[in-house]
Amino acid sequence: MKILLHSLLLFFTVLSGCTSPESEGGDQLVADVKKRDFSIDLHIIGVLDAAKSHMISSGIEGANGKIIYLIDDGEKVEEGAVLVRFDRALFEKEVAELESLVKSYGAAVKAAEQVVAFERNQVKREVVSAKYGKSVAALELRRLQEGDGPLKLSVLSEEQQKVEIELKRYQSFLLELESFQEKGFENPSEVSSTKEKVAAYTRELASVNKRYKTYEKHVLPALVESARAKVQNAALVLQQTEQGGKYKVAKVNATLLQVKGILQTKKSALAKAIFKLAQTEIKAPFAGIVIHYKTFRNGEKRKPREGDSVFMNQPILYLPDVSKMMIKTQAREVDLHKIEIGQQGRIVVDAYPDARLTGELTFIGSLATADDSRKSFEKYFQVLFKVNEEDNRLRPGMTCRISIQVESLKDSISVPVQAVFMDDQKSFCYVKTKRGGFAVRPITTGRQNIEFVEILEGLNAGEQVSLVKQDKLVKTQNLDG
Repeated sequence: MKILLHSLLLFFTVLSGCTSPESEGGDQLVADVKKRDFSIDLHIIGVLDAAKSHMISSGIEGANGKIIYLIDDGEKVEEGAVLVRFDRALFEKEVAELESLVKSYGAAVKAAEQVVAFERNQVKREVVSAKYGKSVAALELRRLQEGDGPLKLSVLSEEQQKVEIELKRYQSFLLELESFQEKGFENPSEVSSTKEKVAAYTRELASVNKRYKTYEKHVLPALVESARAKVQNAALVLQQTEQGGKYKVAKVNATLLQVKGILQTKKSALAKAIFKLAQTEIKAPFAGIVIHYKTFRNGEKRKPREGDSVFMNQPILYLPDVSKMMIKTQAREVDLHKIEIGQQGRIVVDAYPDARLTGELTFIGSLATADDSRKSFEKYFQVLFKVNEEDNRLRPGMTCRISIQVESLKDSISVPVQAVFMDDQKSFCYVKTKRGGFAVRPITTGRQNIEFVEILEGLNAGEQVSLVKQDKLVKTQNLDG
Protein backbone atom coordinates (compact mmCIF):
# COMPACT_ATOMS: atom_id res chain seq x y z
CA MET A 1 0.00 0.00 0.00
CA LYS A 2 2.84 2.38 0.94
CA ILE A 3 4.68 1.54 -2.34
CA LEU A 4 1.52 2.15 -4.39
CA LEU A 5 0.88 5.54 -2.80
CA HIS A 6 4.53 6.46 -3.28
CA SER A 7 4.41 5.48 -6.99
CA LEU A 8 1.24 7.47 -7.64
CA LEU A 9 2.66 10.53 -5.92
CA LEU A 10 5.88 10.17 -7.91
CA PHE A 11 4.03 9.75 -11.20
CA PHE A 12 1.83 12.83 -10.84
CA THR A 13 4.70 14.93 -9.55
CA VAL A 14 6.85 14.09 -12.55
CA LEU A 15 4.03 14.89 -14.91
CA SER A 16 3.86 18.35 -13.41
CA GLY A 17 7.58 18.94 -14.19
CA CYS A 18 7.60 17.56 -17.77
CA THR A 19 7.37 19.40 -21.09
CA SER A 20 4.28 19.11 -23.20
CA PRO A 21 3.93 15.88 -25.12
CA GLU A 22 5.47 15.85 -28.58
CA SER A 23 4.51 13.57 -31.48
CA GLU A 24 7.01 11.29 -33.12
CA GLY A 25 5.08 8.76 -35.07
CA GLY A 26 2.72 8.73 -32.09
CA ASP A 27 2.37 10.37 -28.73
CA GLN A 28 5.76 10.41 -27.04
CA LEU A 29 6.37 11.93 -23.60
CA VAL A 30 9.69 13.77 -23.39
CA ALA A 31 11.33 16.03 -20.83
CA ASP A 32 14.08 18.60 -21.02
CA VAL A 33 17.53 18.01 -19.64
CA LYS A 34 18.27 21.22 -17.79
CA LYS A 35 19.74 22.81 -14.70
CA ARG A 36 17.33 22.83 -11.81
CA ASP A 37 17.16 23.77 -8.17
CA PHE A 38 15.65 20.94 -6.16
CA SER A 39 15.88 19.52 -2.67
CA ILE A 40 16.50 16.02 -1.41
CA ASP A 41 13.75 15.14 1.02
CA LEU A 42 13.37 12.20 3.34
CA HIS A 43 9.77 11.02 3.65
CA ILE A 44 8.65 9.10 6.72
CA ILE A 45 5.21 7.82 7.71
CA GLY A 46 4.38 7.98 11.40
CA VAL A 47 1.58 7.95 13.96
CA LEU A 48 0.47 10.86 16.12
CA ASP A 49 0.57 10.52 19.88
CA ALA A 50 0.26 12.89 22.81
CA ALA A 51 3.56 14.24 24.10
CA LYS A 52 2.10 13.97 27.59
CA SER A 53 -0.44 11.35 28.59
CA HIS A 54 -1.58 9.49 31.67
CA MET A 55 -3.29 6.15 32.23
CA ILE A 56 -6.01 6.44 34.86
CA SER A 57 -6.37 3.31 36.97
CA SER A 58 -7.76 2.31 40.35
CA GLY A 59 -5.46 2.73 43.34
CA ILE A 60 -7.83 0.89 45.67
CA GLU A 61 -6.61 -2.48 46.92
CA GLY A 62 -8.39 -5.59 45.76
CA ALA A 63 -11.63 -5.30 43.83
CA ASN A 64 -13.28 -2.80 46.19
CA GLY A 65 -13.38 -0.04 43.59
CA LYS A 66 -16.99 0.09 42.39
CA ILE A 67 -17.56 2.85 39.83
CA ILE A 68 -20.54 5.09 40.65
CA TYR A 69 -19.59 7.95 38.31
CA LEU A 70 -17.62 7.87 35.05
CA ILE A 71 -16.99 10.87 32.81
CA ASP A 72 -18.15 10.53 29.20
CA ASP A 73 -15.83 9.08 26.59
CA GLY A 74 -14.23 11.79 24.40
CA GLU A 75 -14.93 14.55 26.91
CA LYS A 76 -12.46 17.44 27.01
CA VAL A 77 -11.48 18.18 30.61
CA GLU A 78 -9.40 20.73 32.44
CA GLU A 79 -6.87 20.00 35.16
CA GLY A 80 -8.60 18.98 38.41
CA ALA A 81 -11.83 17.81 36.77
CA VAL A 82 -13.41 14.72 38.36
CA LEU A 83 -12.97 11.71 36.06
CA VAL A 84 -14.05 8.74 38.19
CA ARG A 85 -15.82 8.27 41.52
CA PHE A 86 -15.96 4.99 43.42
CA ASP A 87 -18.40 3.94 46.14
CA ARG A 88 -17.21 5.59 49.39
CA ALA A 89 -19.41 3.77 51.93
CA LEU A 90 -16.94 1.03 52.87
CA PHE A 91 -14.05 3.46 53.22
CA GLU A 92 -16.04 6.08 55.16
CA LYS A 93 -17.03 3.37 57.66
CA GLU A 94 -13.41 2.31 58.08
CA VAL A 95 -12.30 5.93 58.59
CA ALA A 96 -15.03 6.53 61.22
CA GLU A 97 -14.07 3.38 63.16
CA LEU A 98 -10.38 4.24 63.13
CA GLU A 99 -11.05 7.84 64.15
CA SER A 100 -12.95 6.53 67.19
CA LEU A 101 -10.10 4.18 68.08
CA VAL A 102 -7.51 6.94 67.68
CA LYS A 103 -9.53 9.16 69.99
CA SER A 104 -9.88 6.36 72.56
CA TYR A 105 -6.18 5.45 72.53
CA GLY A 106 -5.28 9.13 72.63
CA ALA A 107 -7.17 9.41 75.93
CA ALA A 108 -5.47 6.23 77.17
CA VAL A 109 -2.07 7.75 76.38
CA LYS A 110 -2.89 10.87 78.40
CA ALA A 111 -4.02 8.72 81.34
CA ALA A 112 -0.85 6.62 81.15
CA GLU A 113 1.25 9.80 81.03
CA GLN A 114 -0.45 11.01 84.21
CA VAL A 115 0.28 7.66 85.90
CA VAL A 116 3.92 7.92 84.92
CA ALA A 117 4.12 11.50 86.23
CA PHE A 118 2.47 10.47 89.54
CA GLU A 119 4.75 7.47 89.97
CA ARG A 120 7.83 9.57 89.30
CA ASN A 121 6.76 12.13 91.91
CA GLN A 122 5.97 9.36 94.40
CA VAL A 123 9.34 7.72 93.89
CA LYS A 124 11.03 11.10 94.18
CA ARG A 125 9.37 11.71 97.54
CA GLU A 126 10.29 8.22 98.78
CA VAL A 127 13.91 8.69 97.72
CA VAL A 128 14.06 12.07 99.46
CA SER A 129 12.63 10.50 102.64
CA ALA A 130 15.15 7.63 102.48
CA LYS A 131 18.01 10.07 101.98
CA TYR A 132 16.79 12.03 105.01
CA GLY A 133 16.67 8.85 107.12
CA LYS A 134 20.24 8.03 106.05
CA SER A 135 21.39 11.52 106.98
CA VAL A 136 19.72 11.30 110.43
CA ALA A 137 21.38 7.93 111.10
CA ALA A 138 24.76 9.31 110.05
CA LEU A 139 24.29 12.29 112.36
CA GLU A 140 23.33 9.97 115.25
CA LEU A 141 26.49 7.92 114.68
CA ARG A 142 28.59 11.06 114.59
CA ARG A 143 26.89 12.35 117.75
CA LEU A 144 27.82 9.17 119.64
CA GLN A 145 31.34 9.09 118.23
CA GLU A 146 32.14 12.75 118.61
CA GLY A 147 29.54 14.09 121.08
CA ASP A 148 27.57 12.15 123.65
CA GLY A 149 30.02 9.29 123.99
CA PRO A 150 33.10 11.38 124.78
CA LEU A 151 30.96 13.73 126.89
CA LYS A 152 29.67 10.87 129.02
CA LEU A 153 33.18 9.56 129.52
CA SER A 154 34.32 13.04 130.48
CA VAL A 155 31.54 13.36 133.10
CA LEU A 156 32.41 9.98 134.61
CA SER A 157 36.10 10.90 134.64
CA GLU A 158 35.36 14.14 136.49
CA GLU A 159 33.23 12.21 138.94
CA GLN A 160 36.19 9.83 139.49
CA GLN A 161 38.49 12.72 140.17
CA LYS A 162 36.09 14.30 142.67
CA VAL A 163 35.62 11.06 144.57
CA GLU A 164 39.40 10.42 144.54
CA ILE A 165 40.01 13.92 145.92
CA GLU A 166 37.47 13.46 148.71
CA LEU A 167 38.78 9.98 149.43
CA LYS A 168 42.38 11.27 149.66
CA ARG A 169 41.28 14.18 151.83
CA TYR A 170 39.53 11.90 154.37
CA GLN A 171 42.34 9.40 154.24
CA SER A 172 44.79 12.18 155.05
CA PHE A 173 42.54 13.45 157.86
CA LEU A 174 42.27 9.93 159.28
CA LEU A 175 46.06 9.65 159.34
CA GLU A 176 46.27 12.92 161.28
CA LEU A 177 43.67 11.73 163.79
CA GLU A 178 45.55 8.46 164.27
CA SER A 179 48.78 10.41 164.77
CA PHE A 180 47.16 12.60 167.47
CA GLN A 181 45.74 9.49 169.10
CA GLU A 182 49.22 8.01 169.36
CA LYS A 183 50.30 11.24 171.10
CA GLY A 184 47.52 10.84 173.60
CA PHE A 185 44.91 13.02 172.06
CA GLU A 186 42.07 10.63 171.52
CA ASN A 187 38.90 11.52 169.69
CA PRO A 188 37.09 8.23 169.09
CA SER A 189 33.92 9.68 167.58
CA GLU A 190 35.84 11.77 165.04
CA VAL A 191 38.04 8.82 164.09
CA SER A 192 35.00 6.58 163.69
CA SER A 193 33.21 9.18 161.55
CA THR A 194 36.29 9.72 159.36
CA LYS A 195 36.76 5.98 158.83
CA GLU A 196 33.17 5.75 157.68
CA LYS A 197 33.75 8.57 155.21
CA VAL A 198 36.85 6.88 153.88
CA ALA A 199 34.96 3.61 153.47
CA ALA A 200 32.04 5.38 151.74
CA TYR A 201 34.29 7.25 149.28
CA THR A 202 36.23 4.08 148.60
CA ARG A 203 33.05 2.29 147.67
CA GLU A 204 31.86 5.29 145.61
CA LEU A 205 35.20 5.44 143.77
CA ALA A 206 34.96 1.76 142.96
CA SER A 207 31.42 2.29 141.69
CA VAL A 208 32.44 5.29 139.53
CA ASN A 209 35.41 3.39 138.12
CA LYS A 210 33.16 0.50 137.29
CA ARG A 211 30.63 2.77 135.55
CA TYR A 212 33.40 4.44 133.58
CA LYS A 213 34.92 1.17 132.43
CA THR A 214 31.49 -0.32 131.65
CA TYR A 215 30.48 2.67 129.57
CA GLU A 216 33.84 2.87 127.83
CA LYS A 217 34.21 -0.83 127.13
CA HIS A 218 30.65 -1.95 126.57
CA VAL A 219 27.90 0.68 126.53
CA LEU A 220 29.48 3.22 124.15
CA PRO A 221 30.75 0.63 121.60
CA ALA A 222 27.30 -0.97 121.58
CA LEU A 223 25.65 2.38 121.01
CA VAL A 224 28.14 3.21 118.19
CA GLU A 225 27.65 -0.19 116.57
CA SER A 226 23.89 0.24 116.73
CA ALA A 227 24.20 3.69 115.14
CA ARG A 228 26.43 2.25 112.40
CA ALA A 229 23.84 -0.43 111.76
CA LYS A 230 21.18 2.23 111.47
CA VAL A 231 23.35 4.11 108.92
CA GLN A 232 23.86 0.93 106.89
CA ASN A 233 20.18 0.12 107.10
CA ALA A 234 19.27 3.65 105.99
CA ALA A 235 21.69 3.33 103.04
CA LEU A 236 20.14 -0.02 102.11
CA VAL A 237 16.66 1.46 102.34
CA LEU A 238 17.77 4.33 100.08
CA GLN A 239 19.25 1.92 97.52
CA GLN A 240 16.14 -0.26 97.55
CA THR A 241 13.91 2.80 97.27
CA GLU A 242 15.87 4.07 94.28
CA GLN A 243 15.92 0.68 92.54
CA GLY A 244 12.29 0.00 93.35
CA GLY A 245 11.39 3.47 92.12
CA LYS A 246 13.17 2.86 88.83
CA TYR A 247 11.30 -0.41 88.40
CA LYS A 248 7.95 1.22 89.19
CA VAL A 249 8.61 4.09 86.76
CA ALA A 250 9.87 1.68 84.09
CA LYS A 251 6.78 -0.49 84.49
CA VAL A 252 4.30 2.35 84.08
CA ASN A 253 6.46 3.85 81.31
CA ALA A 254 6.36 0.52 79.46
CA THR A 255 2.59 0.61 79.68
CA LEU A 256 2.68 4.15 78.31
CA LEU A 257 4.92 3.11 75.42
CA GLN A 258 2.66 0.16 74.66
CA VAL A 259 -0.41 2.38 74.50
CA LYS A 260 1.50 4.92 72.41
CA GLY A 261 2.52 2.14 70.01
CA ILE A 262 -1.08 1.04 69.60
CA LEU A 263 -2.10 4.67 69.08
CA GLN A 264 0.56 5.13 66.39
CA THR A 265 -0.59 1.94 64.67
CA LYS A 266 -4.16 3.18 64.66
CA LYS A 267 -3.04 6.59 63.38
CA SER A 268 -1.13 4.94 60.53
CA ALA A 269 -4.17 2.81 59.72
CA LEU A 270 -6.33 5.94 59.81
CA ALA A 271 -3.96 7.79 57.47
CA LYS A 272 -4.06 4.84 55.08
CA ALA A 273 -7.85 4.69 55.29
CA ILE A 274 -8.09 8.44 54.60
CA PHE A 275 -5.74 7.97 51.64
CA LYS A 276 -7.92 5.14 50.31
CA LEU A 277 -10.99 7.32 50.82
CA ALA A 278 -9.32 10.07 48.80
CA GLN A 279 -8.64 7.53 46.04
CA THR A 280 -12.37 7.01 45.60
CA GLU A 281 -12.29 10.21 43.53
CA ILE A 282 -9.85 10.50 40.62
CA LYS A 283 -9.18 13.94 39.15
CA ALA A 284 -7.45 14.92 35.93
CA PRO A 285 -3.73 15.63 36.54
CA PHE A 286 -3.74 17.94 33.53
CA ALA A 287 -6.05 19.09 30.71
CA GLY A 288 -6.77 16.56 28.01
CA ILE A 289 -9.31 14.34 26.26
CA VAL A 290 -10.89 11.38 28.03
CA ILE A 291 -10.56 8.05 26.25
CA HIS A 292 -12.25 5.04 27.86
CA TYR A 293 -9.77 2.16 27.95
CA LYS A 294 -10.98 -1.13 26.53
CA THR A 295 -9.87 -4.24 28.41
CA PHE A 296 -11.29 -7.53 29.69
CA ARG A 297 -14.11 -6.96 32.17
CA ASN A 298 -16.30 -9.79 33.43
CA GLY A 299 -15.16 -12.10 30.66
CA GLU A 300 -15.53 -9.66 27.76
CA LYS A 301 -13.29 -7.02 26.27
CA ARG A 302 -15.09 -3.70 26.54
CA LYS A 303 -14.88 -0.19 27.87
CA PRO A 304 -15.69 0.55 31.54
CA ARG A 305 -19.08 1.72 32.68
CA GLU A 306 -20.78 2.77 35.89
CA GLY A 307 -21.43 -0.16 38.22
CA ASP A 308 -18.24 -2.00 37.27
CA SER A 309 -15.90 -3.20 40.03
CA VAL A 310 -12.29 -2.73 39.03
CA PHE A 311 -9.11 -4.24 40.39
CA MET A 312 -6.20 -2.25 41.71
CA ASN A 313 -4.09 -0.78 38.87
CA GLN A 314 -6.62 -1.93 36.28
CA PRO A 315 -6.72 0.75 33.52
CA ILE A 316 -9.95 2.73 33.28
CA LEU A 317 -9.21 5.84 31.23
CA TYR A 318 -6.47 7.12 28.98
CA LEU A 319 -5.93 10.88 29.24
CA PRO A 320 -3.75 12.39 26.50
CA ASP A 321 -2.89 16.09 26.46
CA VAL A 322 -3.61 16.89 22.80
CA SER A 323 -2.31 20.45 23.12
CA LYS A 324 1.18 19.07 22.63
CA MET A 325 1.52 16.26 20.11
CA MET A 326 4.38 14.11 18.92
CA ILE A 327 4.94 11.66 16.09
CA LYS A 328 6.26 8.16 16.62
CA THR A 329 7.90 6.64 13.58
CA GLN A 330 10.95 4.77 12.27
CA ALA A 331 13.86 5.68 10.03
CA ARG A 332 15.65 3.19 7.80
CA GLU A 333 19.20 2.31 8.71
CA VAL A 334 20.38 3.56 5.29
CA ASP A 335 18.76 6.97 5.94
CA LEU A 336 20.21 7.39 9.41
CA HIS A 337 23.10 9.56 8.19
CA LYS A 338 20.62 12.01 6.69
CA ILE A 339 18.91 12.98 9.95
CA GLU A 340 20.00 14.64 13.18
CA ILE A 341 18.44 16.03 16.35
CA GLY A 342 16.88 19.44 15.81
CA GLN A 343 15.99 19.00 12.13
CA GLN A 344 12.69 20.56 11.06
CA GLY A 345 10.16 18.76 8.87
CA ARG A 346 6.83 19.38 7.15
CA ILE A 347 3.92 17.33 8.44
CA VAL A 348 0.83 16.25 6.52
CA VAL A 349 -1.95 14.52 8.47
CA ASP A 350 -3.99 12.11 6.35
CA ALA A 351 -7.23 13.06 8.13
CA TYR A 352 -6.63 16.81 7.67
CA PRO A 353 -4.48 17.37 4.56
CA ASP A 354 -5.20 21.11 4.74
CA ALA A 355 -3.39 21.42 8.09
CA ARG A 356 -0.04 23.17 7.77
CA LEU A 357 2.16 21.68 10.45
CA THR A 358 5.86 21.50 11.17
CA GLY A 359 7.86 19.31 13.48
CA GLU A 360 11.25 19.05 15.15
CA LEU A 361 13.26 15.84 15.40
CA THR A 362 13.81 15.29 19.13
CA PHE A 363 14.91 11.67 19.48
CA ILE A 364 16.78 9.02 17.49
CA GLY A 365 16.89 5.52 18.95
CA SER A 366 20.21 3.86 19.65
CA LEU A 367 19.09 0.28 19.00
CA ALA A 368 18.15 -1.00 15.54
CA THR A 369 15.18 -3.32 15.11
CA ALA A 370 14.05 -5.44 12.19
CA ASP A 371 10.56 -5.17 10.70
CA ASP A 372 9.06 -8.63 11.10
CA SER A 373 6.32 -7.80 8.59
CA ARG A 374 8.89 -7.59 5.79
CA LYS A 375 11.03 -10.34 4.34
CA SER A 376 14.04 -8.07 3.85
CA PHE A 377 16.84 -7.73 6.37
CA GLU A 378 16.45 -3.96 6.49
CA LYS A 379 16.69 -2.44 9.95
CA TYR A 380 14.97 0.58 11.47
CA PHE A 381 15.61 3.05 14.29
CA GLN A 382 12.92 4.63 16.42
CA VAL A 383 12.45 8.35 15.74
CA LEU A 384 10.34 10.96 17.57
CA PHE A 385 9.15 14.31 16.25
CA LYS A 386 7.66 17.13 18.28
CA VAL A 387 4.75 18.89 16.55
CA ASN A 388 5.43 22.61 16.78
CA GLU A 389 1.86 23.85 16.29
CA GLU A 390 -1.33 23.23 18.25
CA ASP A 391 -4.38 21.90 16.42
CA ASN A 392 -7.40 20.75 18.39
CA ARG A 393 -8.39 18.40 15.58
CA LEU A 394 -5.35 16.17 16.10
CA ARG A 395 -5.91 12.88 17.90
CA PRO A 396 -3.58 10.08 19.01
CA GLY A 397 -3.35 7.28 16.44
CA MET A 398 -3.77 9.47 13.35
CA THR A 399 -1.46 8.67 10.42
CA CYS A 400 0.81 11.48 9.25
CA ARG A 401 3.68 11.99 6.81
CA ILE A 402 6.86 13.88 7.54
CA SER A 403 9.11 15.41 4.91
CA ILE A 404 12.62 16.42 5.96
CA GLN A 405 14.83 18.42 3.62
CA VAL A 406 18.22 16.76 4.00
CA GLU A 407 20.00 18.45 1.07
CA SER A 408 19.47 21.28 -1.44
CA LEU A 409 20.90 21.29 -4.98
CA LYS A 410 21.53 24.44 -7.04
CA ASP A 411 21.81 24.55 -10.87
CA SER A 412 22.18 20.81 -11.07
CA ILE A 413 21.75 19.09 -14.48
CA SER A 414 18.81 16.78 -13.91
CA VAL A 415 15.95 14.88 -15.49
CA PRO A 416 12.67 13.50 -14.15
CA VAL A 417 13.03 10.14 -12.43
CA GLN A 418 10.86 8.51 -15.15
CA ALA A 419 13.52 9.32 -17.75
CA VAL A 420 16.08 7.02 -16.12
CA PHE A 421 15.99 3.33 -16.99
CA MET A 422 18.02 0.38 -15.74
CA ASP A 423 19.65 -2.52 -17.60
CA ASP A 424 21.94 -4.94 -15.79
CA GLN A 425 22.26 -2.49 -12.90
CA LYS A 426 23.42 0.23 -15.34
CA SER A 427 21.50 3.47 -15.83
CA PHE A 428 20.66 4.93 -19.25
CA CYS A 429 18.32 7.36 -20.94
CA TYR A 430 16.51 7.50 -24.27
CA VAL A 431 17.93 10.72 -25.79
CA LYS A 432 15.99 12.40 -28.61
CA THR A 433 18.06 12.80 -31.78
CA LYS A 434 18.00 15.66 -34.23
CA ARG A 435 16.37 13.39 -36.78
CA GLY A 436 13.48 12.73 -34.46
CA GLY A 437 14.32 9.30 -33.13
CA PHE A 438 15.78 8.16 -29.79
CA ALA A 439 19.12 6.65 -28.86
CA VAL A 440 20.24 4.85 -25.75
CA ARG A 441 22.90 6.70 -23.77
CA PRO A 442 24.59 5.42 -20.61
CA ILE A 443 24.52 7.91 -17.74
CA THR A 444 25.94 8.33 -14.27
CA THR A 445 23.37 9.46 -11.72
CA GLY A 446 23.86 11.31 -8.48
CA ARG A 447 21.40 12.39 -5.86
CA GLN A 448 17.68 12.29 -6.38
CA ASN A 449 14.30 12.95 -4.84
CA ILE A 450 10.87 11.66 -5.83
CA GLU A 451 10.79 14.08 -8.79
CA PHE A 452 14.27 14.54 -10.27
CA VAL A 453 17.59 12.74 -10.66
CA GLU A 454 20.94 14.51 -10.74
CA ILE A 455 22.98 13.61 -13.89
CA LEU A 456 26.72 13.54 -13.28
CA GLU A 457 27.76 12.22 -16.69
CA GLY A 458 26.11 11.38 -20.03
CA LEU A 459 23.67 14.26 -20.65
CA ASN A 460 23.94 17.95 -21.45
CA ALA A 461 21.59 20.79 -20.68
CA GLY A 462 19.21 21.47 -23.60
CA GLU A 463 18.79 17.85 -24.65
CA GLN A 464 15.53 15.98 -24.35
CA VAL A 465 14.90 12.52 -22.98
CA SER A 466 11.97 10.14 -23.23
CA LEU A 467 9.81 9.40 -20.21
CA VAL A 468 8.71 6.06 -21.64
CA LYS A 469 10.58 3.06 -22.95
CA GLN A 470 11.35 3.23 -26.67
CA ASP A 471 11.12 0.24 -29.01
CA LYS A 472 12.38 1.88 -32.21
CA LEU A 473 15.86 3.36 -31.83
CA VAL A 474 18.31 4.97 -34.26
CA LYS A 475 21.38 2.94 -35.00
CA THR A 476 23.81 5.43 -33.60
CA GLN A 477 24.14 4.86 -29.88
CA ASN A 478 26.44 7.71 -28.96
CA LEU A 479 24.80 10.75 -30.53
CA ASP A 480 26.43 14.11 -31.04
CA GLY A 481 23.73 15.39 -33.41
